[in-house]
Amino acid sequence: MARLAKRIQAIRQNPRNVSSRKLISVLKSLGFEKKGGKGSHQTFTHRELPSVILTIPNQNPLKVVYVQKVLQAIQPLLEAENNGE
Repeated sequence: MARLAKRIQAIRQNPRNVSSRKLISVLKSLGFEKKGGKGSHQTFTHRELPSVILTIPNQNPLKVVYVQKVLQAIQPLLEAENNGE
C-alpha cells in the first residue's frame, strides 16, 4: 500500500502531469475493473461504488478534470482502507 499511497500523493501534488497509464494503474490497484470503452477512451467501474463510472481517455498528459474526477471517486475507498474496513 505504501507504493500506491506515494503514487496517489504524487498525482495530487501535480495533477497537470499525469499520464493515462499512471492513472489507470492506480485505478486497477484499488480494484477498479475495465468495462470496455470506445476508440481512445476506457471505462472503469468498482463493485463497492456502483454509482461511479470513470471514463479515461488515452492522452498524455491527461486534462486536470479527469484527474480530479478520479481523485474524488477514490476518496471513499482510501478512507475505508484507512479506517480498517
